[in-house]
Amino acid sequence: MIRTRARWATAGLAVTALTGLSACSAGDAPAAGTPDEAAGPATIEVWGWNAETGEQIAEAFNEAQDDVTVEYVLQASNTATQTNFQNAMEAGSGVPCLVQGFAPLTTMVVNGWAQDISAQVEASADLYNEGALAAAQVDGRYYGLPSGSDGQFYIANQKTFDKYDVEVPTTWDEFVEAGRELKEHGVDITNLAGEDPSILMNLAQQAGAEWFAIDGDQWVVNFTDDRTLAAADVIQPLIDEDLVSNQTYMDKPALLEYFDSGKMASTTTQWWSLTGYQTGFPDSSGDWSAHPIPQFADAAEPVTPGRTLPSFVPEGCESPEAVVAYSDWLTTPEAIEAGRNKETGAVGFPVQIPDASPYVEEVVPKDFFVDDKVAGEEIVAAQERVIGKFELGPNYDAWFPELQDQWGKAVAGEITLAEALEAVQTFVASDLDAKGISYTVAE
Repeated sequence: MIRTRARWATAGLAVTALTGLSACSAGDAPAAGTPDEAAGPATIEVWGWNAETGEQIAEAFNEAQDDVTVEYVLQASNTATQTNFQNAMEAGSGVPCLVQGFAPLTTMVVNGWAQDISAQVEASADLYNEGALAAAQVDGRYYGLPSGSDGQFYIANQKTFDKYDVEVPTTWDEFVEAGRELKEHGVDITNLAGEDPSILMNLAQQAGAEWFAIDGDQWVVNFTDDRTLAAADVIQPLIDEDLVSNQTYMDKPALLEYFDSGKMASTTTQWWSLTGYQTGFPDSSGDWSAHPIPQFADAAEPVTPGRTLPSFVPEGCESPEAVVAYSDWLTTPEAIEAGRNKETGAVGFPVQIPDASPYVEEVVPKDFFVDDKVAGEEIVAAQERVIGKFELGPNYDAWFPELQDQWGKAVAGEITLAEALEAVQTFVASDLDAKGISYTVAE
């Protein structure tokens, strides 16, 4: 059990860290969504910010069966959900039975917000893929709903690779070498934005690193293990040898224009980015090919980075079975069709199910790829291989800005990535000390 003795900041809000890694009681919060056999079906309140299709999906579920009634309460945003949920928990009233994930799952568990729903999820685990199941767990127990992670794959400007007779890389070593070959022609292999360390996190996850692990009654912190340093060793030569661009995401039009210019050869991505790319890449649309994300040379099997913030059942809800019944229904063809946007005709890609291939054609934009069929196959394969789990610890909102700061210095060449990771680990240790959270730093 991980014990905390101080107030700490999470998800941008000041909250009290409650005792224990296992979810704690919500105190005086009344039961939300308590089934009442005399009154009929269980009624559960669901909070989310899907303004386009959230309510119509809930209505379709209510029409499809008679055991559970979902009341969908639209939230204004992720941030509004955080604020409203904390207020409900502190007030001890109005606590919903299902909340769309707005922070790392361990935040919900350490704060006593998410209840253990292992028994309910395990009963229908075969409806979900391995990555979705992994992302819903803390310390081997289910505190989240297996809502799925978006697996990464690799897209290359095939016209650019062909023009300079460079092979599309299949390993990260080949990726760096391709960067060197392309740089001779004034082309960057990819883009590293100074404010976005996600590629470092993704590569660390893919390499098998564990920045945070749980060992009995304490956290184990490890930002400097061999697997993380292997990830850093991919990125460091890209910086040192000036093989990448540094376009910022804060100027999206300029970023997309650069991606579209042919001067940037490739990027990792997820399925939901593709429509924006199709719109933002008018000149290079049709030139892009889809591939598996490059692998580490010593990988035992292909794996795909991908994380998510799973939805959860708050402490105080006495109908977890009803919530899981709703979650299970969301994996069905009927539910997926119910989520079709009535204005755009788009359907949400079901990243949580074992085989999403029947739906992939709907998310592959026409005329963007060299081969739409291959692109669809790569998207599906990415979902099948997605890792899902990458523990973010009990103080993510504190250490992630520090990682951004250190990453920015490394991208600018002021420090190495190894030095940046050491600095983040030192920061994490200091922050956990200040918050009274038990931990050790791995050696």
